[in-house]
Amino acid sequence: MKTKKIVSLLTMVIFALSVLIPFAANVAKVEADFYSNWNVERYGDRIDIDSQLDQLSKDASFLKQAEKKLKEQASQINFDESEISGDPTTASSFTYDGGTKYFLNRNLKLKTFTLRSVGENIEIWVANSLAFPIGDPRPIPVITQQQVDKLRDEFDNNIYPVDTEFFGTPDIHDGSRAPLPGIVGLPADYYTGSDKVIMLVDNIIDDNYNDPTYPFFVAGFFWQTLENYIDRNIITIDTNNWETRLENTFFGTTIHELQHLIHADNDSAEESWINEGMSTFAEYLGGYGHDDRSINFYLDHPENSLVNWDEHREAATGPETIADYGQVYLFTLYMNDKFGQEFIRDLALNEAQGIDSINAVLEANRINLDFAGLYQNFITALALDTDKVGNGVYDFDSIDLRDLAVDNEGTKRGITVNYEKAVAYDKEGVPAWGGDFKVLDFKDKIRSISFDGVDFLSTPWESVADPLGTDNQVLWGNEGDEADNALIFEADLSNVEKATLEFDNFIDIEEQWDFGVVQASIDGGKTWVSLANENTRSDVVEEGYPKIKENVPGFTGYYEDWQKETFDLTEYAGQKILISFRYLTDWGYNDTGWYIDNIKIPEIGFVNDGSSTDEFKSMAEVAGEYVNYTVTFINEKEIGNKKGNKIDYKVITVDPFNVTEEDALTLRQLFQNGKNYMIISYAATIDDKSPVEFSYEVNLKKANPKKK
Repeated sequence: MKTKKIVSLLTMVIFALSVLIPFAANVAKVEADFYSNWNVERYGDRIDIDSQLDQLSKDASFLKQAEKKLKEQASQINFDESEISGDPTTASSFTYDGGTKYFLNRNLKLKTFTLRSVGENIEIWVANSLAFPIGDPRPIPVITQQQVDKLRDEFDNNIYPVDTEFFGTPDIHDGSRAPLPGIVGLPADYYTGSDKVIMLVDNIIDDNYNDPTYPFFVAGFFWQTLENYIDRNIITIDTNNWETRLENTFFGTTIHELQHLIHADNDSAEESWINEGMSTFAEYLGGYGHDDRSINFYLDHPENSLVNWDEHREAATGPETIADYGQVYLFTLYMNDKFGQEFIRDLALNEAQGIDSINAVLEANRINLDFAGLYQNFITALALDTDKVGNGVYDFDSIDLRDLAVDNEGTKRGITVNYEKAVAYDKEGVPAWGGDFKVLDFKDKIRSISFDGVDFLSTPWESVADPLGTDNQVLWGNEGDEADNALIFEADLSNVEKATLEFDNFIDIEEQWDFGVVQASIDGGKTWVSLANENTRSDVVEEGYPKIKENVPGFTGYYEDWQKETFDLTEYAGQKILISFRYLTDWGYNDTGWYIDNIKIPEIGFVNDGSSTDEFKSMAEVAGEYVNYTVTFINEKEIGNKKGNKIDYKVITVDPFNVTEEDALTLRQLFQNGKNYMIISYAATIDDKSPVEFSYEVNLKKANPKKK
């Protein structure tokens, strides 16, 4: 039986480890055995780090360290020098020199760039030095005047108008409010100028920059932190082989990153999977085609959650970030195929987030479908991609998955989902809004299939060792981005006139961004009131996570030692109530979290010593929200006649724990002939993104040995 997977959400994807410590001399090295057989032609060599950079933009401790390092670097620079040196080889490639300024690179270090081309909507600044580290045998990348002018024209004539007409215009930033000059000692008006988008062309410091054998490179990025420091709209583009890749790589990268810039202004709280879906779709809108390589990777690694971005970054078989890009692109493309471009535009501009935004746009467009139904159609289309069943809902209109190129010669993929590779990269549990793809291929015929799962999601809280090193066991609120982890118990105050909640408290919670709240409910968990004492706070940062703002006061910040907390429960005396310890995090960085111990309500004799979570419930258990699974069966049968053979498909989707007699009959007929496939999905609630346990057992009809 599969067991629930505990997904760590603290460690960033290995592709972007250098971002975590941007001032370190060396970035982390990847395991050679994992990448030694990487198929660049099939899966590509680009990696996107925007999601990781976005988290860092919201990480107060990171930004504090970054500012300190900037001041240290600036103290070593003489800004009064009349000449700013650069690489003469780089300068000789250009005929236009619009002046040189300091900007920030991927490591948030000051670096000189020279303005090399100016368009109606774009300024292209090329780094004065594009060299690799000292001792690296690779030649310095060459960028020419003709190339930057070509990119400028493409930006003005296609990229900018397509992105802005579809996704909206970016905020105006002209450099007049830039804080960076005041931090490092530059003139206050140093960046004041036009409101055109700035493109920084640089040899981006990534893993490939430091290791020539590393198979991926960062083609470009948008980072809100650069905009915040300089008060200009900025995107950064890499210099990898512009001679052959300018049009087929960097045109698409530019429109992708510009969408991120626009989305950050219009809906900065949007979930990564929606935002990345829009950026990959922007490449298609701009006429730059489908990214066959990320789609290939996804179809070869299909057990990925649509909504839990980068959940397999620590998988034993290697990170699967590229699969996430393939999946969100196909999902966005599928919505475009079925509902039209205006639907996608409405979704991009909708102020809600994630699944809520899709449901809102479906309703606004009077489409008789919710997200669950849409997703089920989409994941079935991944397996089928045909209009021969389902009146077209299981077919992609704009792409043929079987025709995807798997090499530079254009060899066609030939299949949709790769079921063999799905088995090879099988993970524990069923992903939230993701598919576990199986082939039901047995020598004997299938009689029936039995399933086993979980009724309710248990509390994410765990009993762990005291983080301060004692032998004691304590309760820990777990971890994760956008976590909403509740530890709930009933307190029967019916026979008392006063009551007090007491517990030991230790917090290592990102200050003003993440919070631990203590709540009470008098209506069985339908509504909750957050309790306050002398140590709780409500000072969430202005750009903080909406759910956290709605539920403060709570605990945030850092304790050096355990601290005793008390809350007066007297106003609830005479009734039964629920008490919840609720750990809430935002979409970005989070510290080790919330620890509590020795929970007591002396007046009723309630005591918990932190050694177990058995007497506590999750929010789902309190609300009676069952875990919802769906299983889709696909039957593929070859039918022949005088005109030749054709493939006949049948599809049935069932709740595996509520199979009707009609469903059972259909399934028995389905299993009689042909090939059978099964897709298991977990229809998670809005707040849950982790996989859940699920297993199945196939019961076969044994062949009669007397028959032949």
